[in-house]
Amino acid sequence: MNEIVIRKDGKWYFNDAEMFRRNIVNVLAVNINKKEDGSYYIALGNETEDIDVEDVPFFATGLQETEAGTIKLVFHDLQEFELTREQRLYFKGDVPYITYRWPGDTRLSRGIYWKLSDYFDFRGDEVYIVPPGCANE
Repeated sequence: MNEIVIRKDGKWYFNDAEMFRRNIVNVLAVNINKKEDGSYYIALGNETEDIDVEDVPFFATGLQETEAGTIKLVFHDLQEFELTREQRLYFKGDVPYITYRWPGDTRLSRGIYWKLSDYFDFRGDEVYIVPPGCANE
């Protein structure tokens, strides 16, 4: 097991202790990379460190509506993702995911999922989030 673990609830751990300083978690999260085998690592400068990711590396826990009328998701690790184009929803069981950097790499909290439901566009068996001001692509 690697020293750094991202649990499925989006919380980060180092040697089984929760990393509660979000500014440090943010620096690490911004530097996550994905290997061809699907595993993840953090690259800072010339150093790399493999990490264990129980589910996906990113977890959207907050939502802000900007003055421009757009929607911005806020992740547990303090990264922000402005929805400027439509996003396909992915489901593993009944858990919703979207794409931030890699397909289906961001889990949506239940509350965020319901807040985004106003922007759902159902297309057969697929569901898309179409944010304000964004026409269907």
